[in-house]
Amino acid sequence: MKFTVTSSLALICLASIARADVATLKNGDRVTGDLVMIKGGTLQLKTTNLGVVSIPMAQVATYSVEKPVAVIIKGQEPLYGTLKLLPSGEWQVKAANGQAQTIAAAKPELIMPQADYEKVEQPPAVWQAWKGAANLGYSLQNGNQQTDTLTTSIAATRERLETPIFEPHWRTHFDFTTLFSHAEQKSLTPPHTITSTVTSRTLTADLRQDYLFSAANFLFVFGQANHVSTQDLYLQQTYGGGMGRDVVKNARTTFSVLGGLTYVQEKFFNGLNTRTAQILVGEALGEQFTKRLRLDHYLHFYPDVIHGGQYRFDTSAVLSFKLTTKLLVNASVIDLYLSNPPTGEKNNITFSTGIGYSF
Repeated sequence: MKFTVTSSLALICLASIARADVATLKNGDRVTGDLVMIKGGTLQLKTTNLGVVSIPMAQVATYSVEKPVAVIIKGQEPLYGTLKLLPSGEWQVKAANGQAQTIAAAKPELIMPQADYEKVEQPPAVWQAWKGAANLGYSLQNGNQQTDTLTTSIAATRERLETPIFEPHWRTHFDFTTLFSHAEQKSLTPPHTITSTVTSRTLTADLRQDYLFSAANFLFVFGQANHVSTQDLYLQQTYGGGMGRDVVKNARTTFSVLGGLTYVQEKFFNGLNTRTAQILVGEALGEQFTKRLRLDHYLHFYPDVIHGGQYRFDTSAVLSFKLTTKLLVNASVIDLYLSNPPTGEKNNITFSTGIGYSF
């Protein structure tokens, strides 16, 4: 029995090695691994012991891939089939029907396993590929003044998987925040009757659609709706568009700037209605300090084009700490500023803490 088990394990290991692709270098060395991609004159193989290794194609003497690959050539439909490096240095792609095609080595922009290419090229459904977090916060204060505050927020972004070769695509941002607060002031002497009450409600939602026409630059259109009772603002609707740029975009930091023109319609509780045009200047920052600690911040500034000297801005900063892969705690501040409310406060600032769920 011991001989049988040992022999079986050896056969499995040999079969595993046999299935992997082997690149023979011009100096006689052999590298065994699964194809990741061939791009920019470099062969990337995923090896068992060394992980992903990169080999300049100029050093490769022979190489072939038995599993179907996708060969991407600019301006043409992808070619699919098995791959072999010919002694001439050209690529031979053999389709499933047995037909072979020879391609100059420098012609393909990208070669990668067909299964991997189809995954990144498959556009996600509307409900797929969303990333973000949903947060909930609640505070209660008892004493001469009793205050109940409930905050909720959702921030999500949807973008297709990153492809080895950039292709123009769409990106969607959605944000929704609510704040409900009720305060009751009691008299200082018995029987401590309620002398005054204050209720405030804040709801803000915005949806932005980006079209990335290059790896860093995008055009956008967006719509926003705000309701802020402390500013006597019943409904503020904003529609606009413009252009933006992802200045920094890596695994740790994202920083974007944008600018455009908007149309704004406001309706206040006192019956006043206003319509105007505003310029939009904004920025957004995301910083992953550690695997668990993250900061997200944005600022949108709207100077009024028609009514000189008037403006508004909205800004938010959220510091979150992951407890598990999905559960997090956070602290946030949101400021909605309006320079010309007919009544009420210009500034509507909210500080909150709560728990969240990332997705």
